[in-house]
Amino acid sequence: MTSEGGGSVAFPVMTLAFGIAPAVARDFSLMIQSCGMIAAAFTIFWMRVQLEWHSLTLCSLGGIFGMIIGLEFIDPNLTPPQKKIGFVCVWFAFAFALFLLNRFHKRKTYRTIPEFKLWKLIVLLLTGFIGGGFSAIAGSGVDVCSFSVLTLLFRVSEKTATPTSVILMAGNTVVGFYWRQVIQQAVSAEAYYYLAVCVPIVVLGAPVGSVIGSHFHRQILASLNYILDTVALITAYAIVPLTKALIVASVGIVALGFLFFGLIAYAGQKIMEGVENRKEQLL
Repeated sequence: MTSEGGGSVAFPVMTLAFGIAPAVARDFSLMIQSCGMIAAAFTIFWMRVQLEWHSLTLCSLGGIFGMIIGLEFIDPNLTPPQKKIGFVCVWFAFAFALFLLNRFHKRKTYRTIPEFKLWKLIVLLLTGFIGGGFSAIAGSGVDVCSFSVLTLLFRVSEKTATPTSVILMAGNTVVGFYWRQVIQQAVSAEAYYYLAVCVPIVVLGAPVGSVIGSHFHRQILASLNYILDTVALITAYAIVPLTKALIVASVGIVALGFLFFGLIAYAGQKIMEGVENRKEQLL
């Protein structure tokens, strides 16, 4: 139902609540989403839900390279506590920025990116690349990165951004699963056991969630993101053994995240004003 999908629930629950190794949780997240997100994508296409095709194609391309580089070079150099805290802090900062933006309930939104230009193409490629790197670490990321850029920077409605991010993540998880299993040959038997248990649920739950989410108001979809990310952050601070360095790093990530997403939202406001002014001039 949300842009974050089942992977953003699986990773914090498995690592924080059940104490499962982040690598196993990440692999399971990629595997389960490669099933569930594909099923949800089929439902979205069948229902002919509005999508943002520029984001879907360009973020997918960038996400492939981000996923591969993340699995090969970034993930091996991070400790389990760093992965857990980093995941929840980044997405909490995004949820807070989206909350501030949605205080204006009647804010202007678009069905697709208005006035698509070369610089927007570059932004979407970079978004996919960075999101693919996050997905390589936590099994989820390119979907939220795409969602955040679409909603905060380009002011696309959550009703369009959510199904777009679901289909985007479907493709990215297939790439990640393939790379972990075929290229690195590193998926553990434990991850397959969890997959066997959950596949019957996710192939039903993901399409049902897509159908239900298509009928919800965008504010409800945004609220679900707030709740998920806030609960994950509180749980992480309660469970993860915190060192001084980790506390400083987590506070810094949240602060920088607030600043980064705030700047994106501000830039989005300026872009939207320019679009609306040009429309008025044409009229």
